[in-house]
Amino acid sequence: MLGKSILSAIALCLSIAFAQQTVVQSSNVPKYKDKELLYPDGFRNWLFVGSNLGLLYKGEPPNVPTFHNIYLNPEAYPFFRDNGKFPDPTMLVMDIYESQDREEQGIVTRGSFNGKWGGNFVAVKDSRRPPGPNGEKTIWAYYMFFPDKSDPTKPQASAAAEADGDCENCHREHGKVDHVWVQFYPVLRDLAKK
Repeated sequence: MLGKSILSAIALCLSIAFAQQTVVQSSNVPKYKDKELLYPDGFRNWLFVGSNLGLLYKGEPPNVPTFHNIYLNPEAYPFFRDNGKFPDPTMLVMDIYESQDREEQGIVTRGSFNGKWGGNFVAVKDSRRPPGPNGEKTIWAYYMFFPDKSDPTKPQASAAAEADGDCENCHREHGKVDHVWVQFYPVLRDLAKK
C-alpha cells in the first residue's frame, strides 16, 4: 500500500512538472528580446474570440473603418473559463484589417470584408515581462506591431511596450474582466456572464 502511494505521488509530481515545462516551452507564451516583445507569429491558429468593425477609441479621428479580429492564446481559455480571470501569462492579439466592400472581379454587390492588413495590437499579462518605457511594471502591457517599412505585408519583428498611461489605465477602468474588454468578444462575454 505504501509503495503504491509513493508511486502515485511520484507520478503526480512528474505530471505537474511536465505540464509546467509544456507551458514554458509553448510557442504561445510571450517572448522578449532587448526588452521588446517578439511578434507572436502563429496567433491566427489560436482561439478566435470575436471581431468588430469600426470601433474607435475616444479621441481617435474617424477614418476608414477597420476590422479587428481578436485571438486568445489557447492555454488561457480553460483557465479563464474555470477561474473568471486570465492566467499569467496570457496574450490577446488584435489583428487589424482595412474594411473593403468591393472586389476586383465584381461578384460582391454588398457587404464588407477584411481588406489590407494594417498591423496588430497585443495585450500581454505577464509578471515576468521587462519594464515599460518609464520603468513601470504593471502585470498587463500593450504592444503595437505595425507593418515593416521594408515589406508592408510583414510585421515588425518586435515592439516595445506602450507607456502605461496610454493603454493600461483605460483597460483597467473599462475592461469588464481583468482589464480585458470581454464585453466585445462573444466567446469570453458569455463565460463572464456565468
